[in-house]
Amino acid sequence: MNKLLLLGLTLSLSACTAIPVKTIYTLATTDPITVDPKIIRTAARMPDWLEPRTNGASLEIKAEFAGKEKQEIFILQPIPLSLESSNLQAEAKLGYKLYVYRLNPTDLPRLEAFRETVKAQKAAGIKTKGSMSAGMKGCRKGELKDGAILVSNYLRLNAEQGYLPVLVDYDLRKQLDGKNLVESLPPC
Repeated sequence: MNKLLLLGLTLSLSACTAIPVKTIYTLATTDPITVDPKIIRTAARMPDWLEPRTNGASLEIKAEFAGKEKQEIFILQPIPLSLESSNLQAEAKLGYKLYVYRLNPTDLPRLEAFRETVKAQKAAGIKTKGSMSAGMKGCRKGELKDGAILVSNYLRLNAEQGYLPVLVDYDLRKQLDGKNLVESLPPC
């Protein structure tokens, strides 16, 4: 994989959205094969009346080479916010909660096997391209609230750079645009 082509971090559904310029540059110049999977973190900020579904956070990695596509999906493991709070302190907001996830350590061998397959294709001179996306499915505590449903998502690819904003105060109502919000955000 020469470049990280796409990274979308969303709650419930994928979104085409404006990603901050700094994040776009970092994603465009990052080779996902070189990223240390033990460092990868995702974080989400959502209204306190929403929460992530159990096993609802995932990371999907795809690679294309020689006309074939290889894909792996990893269910992300929640980690205590206290482990990352200093890195996300500026993202705290009254009426919202932050959630942080990492790759499950038991999935690291599967991810490493995926990476080795891609590296072998590159070493054989086969052009490769790939993508990485993360998603989170949410649920609501109680009734669906009126007004905008603002969510923010962050990604950490290395310890030095910290968390990159992927979506900031993105309105899920606009994302769903006429779809059944009650079904997309079921009761917890």
